[in-house]
Amino acid sequence: MTDLNSTPTVVPAQAPAQPRRDCPPFVECLGIDDMVLTYSSEHGIDPWHEDGVQHWDVGMHFKEDAGAGTSFGSIRSCVADQYRVANLVDSFDNLSSDLYRIGKTLYEPETGDLRDDLRDLLALPGKTTIVDEVTIDRRLRGHGLGVYLTGMALDYLSHGAGVIALFPGPLERDDDTHYEQACANLARAWSRIGFEPYDDGTWILDPGLTTLDDALRRERERLQQRRWNVTFCAEERGPWTHSTISAITMPKSDPHPLPPPVQRHLGRDHHPHH
Repeated sequence: MTDLNSTPTVVPAQAPAQPRRDCPPFVECLGIDDMVLTYSSEHGIDPWHEDGVQHWDVGMHFKEDAGAGTSFGSIRSCVADQYRVANLVDSFDNLSSDLYRIGKTLYEPETGDLRDDLRDLLALPGKTTIVDEVTIDRRLRGHGLGVYLTGMALDYLSHGAGVIALFPGPLERDDDTHYEQACANLARAWSRIGFEPYDDGTWILDPGLTTLDDALRRERERLQQRRWNVTFCAEERGPWTHSTISAITMPKSDPHPLPPPVQRHLGRDHHPHH
């Protein structure tokens, strides 16, 4: 499922979060150069472990001095290799109905081989990268930011070969017009970085062409001057202190109340922005 309209999952804390009294909220005016992506995956080394489908979790974060800071979104994807499993479609079926829906569109269910017509479309053979789900803070929607950052992650994971696929919208089909409109809106958003319809609602992108690179360059130029006023708060969760986001607005909106002058918060240098 590929849906840019959801918000990041919040993991319940062990203890209720309490704002730190010694760290008042502070505001920073941030753009795409102040964001960073983090990648995590697991690889089972058991000789009987099936590793034809590798899962990746990509986090969207604002930068801190020490690296990735507060999260504002996530990307869940998988990289599939038909040569590391007997039948890739069966593997997708065992994992989830969402992945199976896309998998049987791209691969022959009987053999697990990439469909001939799709292979003929690709510039370079390789693995298949599937976008499973994208979430981004609702206060950052409407700018194409989630699509751009996902494109950056896909460029990294695909290594310029194979095919990238996604389903632009909820996989549960019905006759509701709002559902169809949601799919159309998401399809339009993903087409900004080169995705095109293939079959049965699945859209594909060929990373072996310059399409993705060219699109990411255009999107970066479009987003380069965008800025967001982000209010950070320090919260205590058990023995740890975490930075959270309490408000996000565009600079043209009513400004946040400025906090008392503080030089550093949670590893961040705080400088006035003009």
